[in-house]
Amino acid sequence: MPDYTPEQLDLLLELQATDQRVRRIEHTLDDLPEQRELAISDQRAQELSRAVDELRVALDQAAAEQRQLEREVDVLSQRRDAERARIYDGSVVNARELKAVEAEIETTVRRLSEHEDLLLEALERTEAIEGRRDVLSTELEAERERREQLELARNDAASGLLAELGELKVARDREAAGLPAELRERYEQQLARTGGVAVGKLEDNACTACRIGLSMADVGELYAGPPLTTCPQCRRLLVVPA
Repeated sequence: MPDYTPEQLDLLLELQATDQRVRRIEHTLDDLPEQRELAISDQRAQELSRAVDELRVALDQAAAEQRQLEREVDVLSQRRDAERARIYDGSVVNARELKAVEAEIETTVRRLSEHEDLLLEALERTEAIEGRRDVLSTELEAERERREQLELARNDAASGLLAELGELKVARDREAAGLPAELRERYEQQLARTGGVAVGKLEDNACTACRIGLSMADVGELYAGPPLTTCPQCRRLLVVPA
């Protein structure tokens, strides 16, 4: 490992302490009652939004079906009226043709009745979907307004923590920038691997990161080695004081 100055190693430990404070504050923020309520509201709003979108798609489909049935009803009505007109305008001149026209009218009237029933069902279905969409849209709007109020309450409850968090993040950027690039990269990689604690310090024959006691042989080797090494137990970075 490269040689690092005591000041750089102290700064590394400061960075670790800052990151731990940041994580504690973020955990506290996530655990605020107002934050939990806000998370529930977010989930509810997302569910309502998806449901409204699904109903809009269903409404478009129902409206398209309704328009198709309206066109078919219109065509059948025109056909029925045209065949009836032929009976009364004198264009049908023999009994056989009259019988055929009457049969066509009967078939058309039956089909027209069936389509009108289907159209009525489609209208009722469209009305039901519209009603459900309107109800859910109202609920969604109310949930969004409730979310805004919860967000304000959360921000009010978290204002002090957020201010401290902002200051810590500024300090973290400053501390990280003060480290050599190679050391900073190793720290960030270890931080990602361990999920929060990347470096410890040898104190009272134990690593402060894992709190596992080390044998006297291990401690002796650590003191005889470089000031920055890895813990024999947890494999995190380990600062060995002079």
